[in-house]
Amino acid sequence: MNGRTLVVDFDGTITEQDLLDQIALTFGDEDVYREVDEGLDNDSLTLHEVIRREFEPVRTPLEQVREWVLENVRVRPGVHEVVALANERGWRFVIVSSGFRELIEPVLAREGFAGVELLSNAVDPDPEGWKVQFRVSEVCEVCGQPCKRSTAAAVADGTELVYIGDGYSDRCAAESADLVFARRGLASYLEERGVPFERFEDFHSIARRLAS
Repeated sequence: MNGRTLVVDFDGTITEQDLLDQIALTFGDEDVYREVDEGLDNDSLTLHEVIRREFEPVRTPLEQVREWVLENVRVRPGVHEVVALANERGWRFVIVSSGFRELIEPVLAREGFAGVELLSNAVDPDPEGWKVQFRVSEVCEVCGQPCKRSTAAAVADGTELVYIGDGYSDRCAAESADLVFARRGLASYLEERGVPFERFEDFHSIARRLAS
């Protein structure tokens, strides 16, 4: 392999809290959220079905939600350090998210990351209920649902793939990576399956590891 590519999740990874969860709970229907979250846990619903149903009850104007995001969402310590290291070393740094471009881009702009590559879903903020526009619809042969694995492989394009994530949407892609940094549910999932990974809580530790 020649070179290195960092594929990084956004919600709960770059951000301190899961933005999708926060918005669904704050502006949507908590009962719906709990119901579909349980469906994800017991494998009766796919991730796409969960996200779609979580946001159907959201009717708040997009600009109002954007304002809330900018007031409440904070990035995890050390993210700037890892982005700077990637730029210095000539590594590709790509955010691959199940969240919405319309809410991620304002946070990236606020943090001075406007030029960072972003691959994500989008949303139509229909006043009758938000409609999710999924970036990937093809079903993965490995996990049986649309996921990040093929995207991660495509952006890495033969380079060393470093995957950084925290949750359900990161599972399949993380299993295909050369080096994984994981926290929360992703760490538990990989540990149960004996997949090597390194735990993290902030990006300072990731920067030290990648710089060594």
